[in-house]
This record gives sequence, structure tokens and C-alpha cells, in this order.
Amino acid sequence: MTDTNADGSVASRTLAEALGEDPPASVGALPDEVLTRLAGQIEDASRRQAAAMEAGVKSALKGVPLPLRGVVRKALLG
Repeated sequence: MTDTNADGSVASRTLAEALGEDPPASVGALPDEVLTRLAGQIEDASRRQAAAMEAGVKSALKGVPLPLRGVVRKALLG
């Protein structure tokens, strides 16, 4: 399948959801199969980033006294 994505296809909407905004027109013009693969790669990277952030926070909190961990965790993560 090599149809380009000139309209709001499912692949284009999936990519927009993964990005959190509409992709640039040049990216949106890519074939649907490429957009789908790109959306999957962005979602995988976001999951890996979230896991790395969680691991980093847990590691950092090990050096914080137990009574203060909740406050520090909230300050780090918002």
C-alpha cells in the first residue's frame, strides 16, 4: 500500500495523537504505512522515556530520607 495521505486518514490521526499535535504537511503527505510505523515508533519511544524517568526518580529518591520522599517526589514530578 503506497497511497499518500492527502486527507485525514486513520494513520494520520494516529500519528497526530502520538505527537500530541498535527504533523507538518510534509510528514502528513507520507504513505499511510509509513505514518503508522512512525506513530508506533513514537509511542514506543514515549513508553521507554516514561520508564526511564520513573527509574531515575526511584533511584534519586533512594538518597532522600524516608519522611521527605513524598514531598521530593511531588516536587520532581509535579
